[in-house]
Amino acid sequence: MIIARKATKLGQELASRRAGGRPPSVGMVTSRGCLHEGHGAVINAARTVSDLIVVALIPIPNDTGGNIVSADQFSDIGFLEQHEVDVLFAPNYTDLFPSAPEQMFGVTSPHSAGPLDVPAADLTMHLKLINAVNPDIVVWGERRFLEYFQVTQMIEDLGLPTQMQCVPTQRHADGAAVSATVDALDPIDRDRAPVLYNTLRDVVHAIRAGARSFDKLENTARLALRGAGMVVEYFAVLNADNLAPPTDNSTSFRVIGRVKLGSVSITDSLGLTL
Repeated sequence: MIIARKATKLGQELASRRAGGRPPSVGMVTSRGCLHEGHGAVINAARTVSDLIVVALIPIPNDTGGNIVSADQFSDIGFLEQHEVDVLFAPNYTDLFPSAPEQMFGVTSPHSAGPLDVPAADLTMHLKLINAVNPDIVVWGERRFLEYFQVTQMIEDLGLPTQMQCVPTQRHADGAAVSATVDALDPIDRDRAPVLYNTLRDVVHAIRAGARSFDKLENTARLALRGAGMVVEYFAVLNADNLAPPTDNSTSFRVIGRVKLGSVSITDSLGLTL
């Protein structure tokens, strides 16, 4: 596996692999690090649709580590080598953002302002990584569906020659999404974590059975989550095609939720197509 910390080195490496004969298709997976088998499932999915895999790590602001590899990064590198990733792109934050990212642009959800909007800085971060890698396809886990949708919208708005693909969430046996945030929960909160998935699943089942009082479904779900000792940051039933509120005629849905257990927030989502 090649590790590139500068966009110039990444470009040189990809150019050399693309030179001569039929250039390989490039698949990209993004992550904030602390890799786990949820990332592994996304990497495996990317391998089925591309020849060369690039994992791009989202840099941390004010990271002064330079080229020093932390214990977490060392573990991540070993994880990526086990999954036969071709290139790790781990840029420095200041190299990627010579100016403040929050002064760039954002994409607003039609459902509501606030918690359902992906911050402009995050969208700009993804755009910078996509521009650096120039992948044929970016593969995303559906747990982060809001980001997936809004990055897809950004790519379409800018006319970038990159496809997006969303793959199912890897789950523990109790239904909780495999994620670093779930792994960070203390034992008591970890036992409660599956309540979010179960609530999402109950709402999906209700819609499949014909329920169309979406506000009532959302309110009932919030009550169930609060009853389990969770702080509800948001819970929404959306039209999966545009993230607008669904109507009686909608056939594609996305049910999303974000809750706080102790000091840790966990996010999950489920889709339904009738």
